[in-house]
Amino acid sequence: MRRCRSAAALWLALAGLPAFANGALEPQVAEIERLGVAADWRDTNAKIQALSPQLPALSPEQRQRVEFVRLRMLVVSGDERLAINGFNALLKEPLPPPLRARAYATAISAAANVEEWTQAFTWLDEALSHLSEAPQESASLLGVASYLHTLVGEPERAHELAMRALNLVEKGTDQRARCVALSDVAMSEDHRHRYREAERWRRRQIEACKLAGDRIFTANAKYGIAKMAAAQGRHVEAAAWAEQALAEFGSAGFTVGEWTARVMLAGSLVGAGRDLERAERLLTDTLRHYRGLKHQNAIAETEHHLALLAEKRGDPAGALAHYKQASEATAKAESDARQRRVAFLQVQFDTRLKEQQIALLEAEKQVAALQVTAAQRRQWLLWVGVGGLALVAMLLTLLLRRAFVERRRYRWQSEHDGLTGLYNYQQVRKLGEAAFAAARRRGQPFTAIVADVDRFKGVNDHFGHAAGDAALRSLGGWIAEVVGARGIAGRSGGDEFTILLKDDAAQAEALLRQLRERIEPIEVFGKTVHFSISSGVCEAGEGIETLEQLVHEADQALYRAKHSGRNRIVRAGGDEPPKSRQAGLVVVGSGIDFGRHASERCLSEIREAEVVFCLVNPVALAMICSFRPDAINLGVHYAPGKDRRETYREIDDRIMAEVRAGRRVCAVFYGHPGVFADVPHRVVRQARAEGIPARMEPGISAEACLYADLGLDPGRRGVQSMEATHLMVYDRQLDSAGLVLLWQVALAGDLSCTRFHAERDGLKALVDRLLRWYPPEHEVILYEAAWLPIEQPRIERLALRDLPDARYAEYTTLVIPPLGPLEPAPAVMTSEPRATADSPTEAC
Repeated sequence: MRRCRSAAALWLALAGLPAFANGALEPQVAEIERLGVAADWRDTNAKIQALSPQLPALSPEQRQRVEFVRLRMLVVSGDERLAINGFNALLKEPLPPPLRARAYATAISAAANVEEWTQAFTWLDEALSHLSEAPQESASLLGVASYLHTLVGEPERAHELAMRALNLVEKGTDQRARCVALSDVAMSEDHRHRYREAERWRRRQIEACKLAGDRIFTANAKYGIAKMAAAQGRHVEAAAWAEQALAEFGSAGFTVGEWTARVMLAGSLVGAGRDLERAERLLTDTLRHYRGLKHQNAIAETEHHLALLAEKRGDPAGALAHYKQASEATAKAESDARQRRVAFLQVQFDTRLKEQQIALLEAEKQVAALQVTAAQRRQWLLWVGVGGLALVAMLLTLLLRRAFVERRRYRWQSEHDGLTGLYNYQQVRKLGEAAFAAARRRGQPFTAIVADVDRFKGVNDHFGHAAGDAALRSLGGWIAEVVGARGIAGRSGGDEFTILLKDDAAQAEALLRQLRERIEPIEVFGKTVHFSISSGVCEAGEGIETLEQLVHEADQALYRAKHSGRNRIVRAGGDEPPKSRQAGLVVVGSGIDFGRHASERCLSEIREAEVVFCLVNPVALAMICSFRPDAINLGVHYAPGKDRRETYREIDDRIMAEVRAGRRVCAVFYGHPGVFADVPHRVVRQARAEGIPARMEPGISAEACLYADLGLDPGRRGVQSMEATHLMVYDRQLDSAGLVLLWQVALAGDLSCTRFHAERDGLKALVDRLLRWYPPEHEVILYEAAWLPIEQPRIERLALRDLPDARYAEYTTLVIPPLGPLEPAPAVMTSEPRATADSPTEAC
């Protein structure tokens, strides 16, 4: 309120201003403009307040320049909405073209910061129409246009506008304009995921902004370098840059920048594995701040860092909880992005409509001119004019009707599933929340149904995805017919559907029986496709407080329906269906990235088993526990200093105890269960020796990921694959002309089987061993497969002699590329060889 009263007083003091610039006060006005760029906003505001008694002596242009600086300081201090109101008033005044361009640029940025997208794009459209009036300020407007196009998801257009702005300022001497233009180019490269290029532009930005004396944009550049370093895995360097950015934003009083720098610093500390306690404090504070502001992108980024921190601390359940929070925030951020896009399209539409209206007025003007100059043809022209107006009115009506229809279509598409025509997941939850709350208030029954197509993957695999789409489309139509106005029906995703009814469970089951009777085979490309559905039903009772809980219970009932034979209806809270499972053991592989690598067979075995054992990475363990909370973590048998051979025996005994008890056991192992793993093979042999059915299902190994990530074909040169310690202990000979893979290189030379970390002496001994076949400068690769789709594999290239000083994880693999060309065998040498040196058999 104090700031609002000061602003009002400032405006009231401007009445009766002189028409010409006051030369005596011009140095003070110029000093305020300089401080607005180079000093803390508080210092600038103090200067403005000191000038307040002399405001009546200023000319209108001087007053407008001071007011522009005051509004810009409101933006810097975080009071964007008050600044927007001030810019609305300022931009209605007759301003000098350069000042108008600067005002538009700052006002657009302020509106974007508080997500006033319609206002931002409206101002941008107005500003571009004034572009020719102030060519010297064109760069700033192009930079703002680049920023807004980045936010609406058009990075290529944003990059084009930013480069145009930079080319303009490079021709002049304005260092601050160059500073801002470099920032816009760097941001556009960031959103194009060209991180090295973005980092290069940020370094140039630091130089330009320092010369311009702009502390905020200098700090912004350092924040950008930290972000790019983190994106490239250089977390220690990223932390150092983020620390600098945080300090400089603070000294400039730019609170928005301080919060973003805190998130970057915390994420870099987590990535580097340093000062995790400080990282947690930073993330906790920033999460509270951004939740208060409802900045969903920032919330998603902070939750993601907290998930990584939980992983570092060995807390998979905590990590999964944070990943879920990050996913929800990301969904909301995507909704905000769609709103930005809609605002952008709305302004474009309004602009086109105004152009059409202007064209109509021009046409009317021409008609009037013809009537004045051609009196003898007035009557004829009158009818022509009336007809033209009628035609234009009809066209305008058609355009308006089309716009109305398009808006309805866009809204319908945002609320409905494009394939089935039913509501989408978000709309079902939105309408369902209101219906659930109303039913509880009135004491009415409320029931949730979750249904999906039985063996839908088989439909896709055997008949093609067109058949799968046809099945979902038909099922959606049948659901719409059966449900009608009785409830809310939608597609939750994939082949799963959700139905919400203001009926009890018995009526819901009756509706499902009608739906099952309605389902019939469909014809797709001359083939008949049969399918059925399984359904879970749950009626809201005393123990259910939220719609989310109600749908979850219905989903659990669906799970039981699937495991009791499919093609049936199961009510939540009913008796557990009888299970018909054969005792035995199946060993499956989780792959490296469980979310992408786990096969349907693997997932099915995990779901069907009575007992599930897991020896996988923390991410895979959290994912398995999300649908099998009773899964047993075999990783608890490991301990520092404990002989791993003892651990293996304990794991053997733990698995075999359940197998011998007559249960159906599934043991999930990391990667491929039969590659560099003693326990899986041993328990399978033991079970078979005791007459118990046992088998092993393959999985995607780290070696398979290695070939894909490095682009290597083992069939081209051949490959030798072994543990690093095995090579050191036994008299093995390496084929340096082929590819060599050494696994568990961090444990090289560990015969005690108690170590989990790398030791320099062991690595040096390994290098000495490898020097028998390779020169010390031979390039080798340290490889670690990615655990998550959002991560990148580690592919670090270095000289053989530098291996003892490198960083290692327990699962780091050493890749030794071939040395020299292949030499043909003497027996196949001819006077005219047909094959190349790299691949003697390629020509055959």
